[in-house]
Amino acid sequence: MLQRFRNDFVAWLIERHPSLWLRLKKLTGHRLGEDREFLTLHARSVREGKALQRVQERYNLWALACAVRSLPGDYAEVGVYRGGSARFLCAAKGDAALHLFDTFQGMPAVNPSTDGHFQEGEFADGTMETVRTYLADWPKVHLHPGVFPQSAAGLSSDGNLRFKFVHLDVDLYLSTLHGLEWFYPRMERGGVIITHDYGLLEVPGVKQAFDEFFRDKPEIVIPLWYSQAMIVKL
Repeated sequence: MLQRFRNDFVAWLIERHPSLWLRLKKLTGHRLGEDREFLTLHARSVREGKALQRVQERYNLWALACAVRSLPGDYAEVGVYRGGSARFLCAAKGDAALHLFDTFQGMPAVNPSTDGHFQEGEFADGTMETVRTYLADWPKVHLHPGVFPQSAAGLSSDGNLRFKFVHLDVDLYLSTLHGLEWFYPRMERGGVIITHDYGLLEVPGVKQAFDEFFRDKPEIVIPLWYSQAMIVKL
């Protein structure tokens, strides 16, 4: 009950008094205060208890997804959970398709040597039907259940399928590596791959996978505040 009250109050503050909210977040003077669409989306996410990322991370995701809107290709997210960040991608994508990949049954097998404290089956409360209902207002949203990249098997043979924006939020080394291996050759030039958790010590596998994969690639892995990292396909 207390958390619900807090969420409602913060959402009200974002919607009605954004300058005060920005001051409390120590973001006074930032341009996100002029982005009413982002603020409306963020307030709704806070009210619904789906704001799992920091506002800086969520704004990075939103701004980059909007920035590549004019490129050809689709959007994708691997690691959907309850659809919190996917809603921002829905609002940013315009007429493009959005492909959402998740087991919708929790985390797959975990390797303790690379994956920190995570456990198999964690985050199992994000079901496919809940996400489908949550994102029902947007067209061209395709859900792909199962362990990635097996869940992308139906798309693998489409030689024309290209992506301009990919969000990876899978926490695990092998899942991150599989995401990079599958999406990288299908990225449009100028397209963005962004990941969550690159900068967090308790999630070591994400940084390991990115650093290893791009060691022999022309792209530079760019760390972002607070925990994200991104590349731009050359």
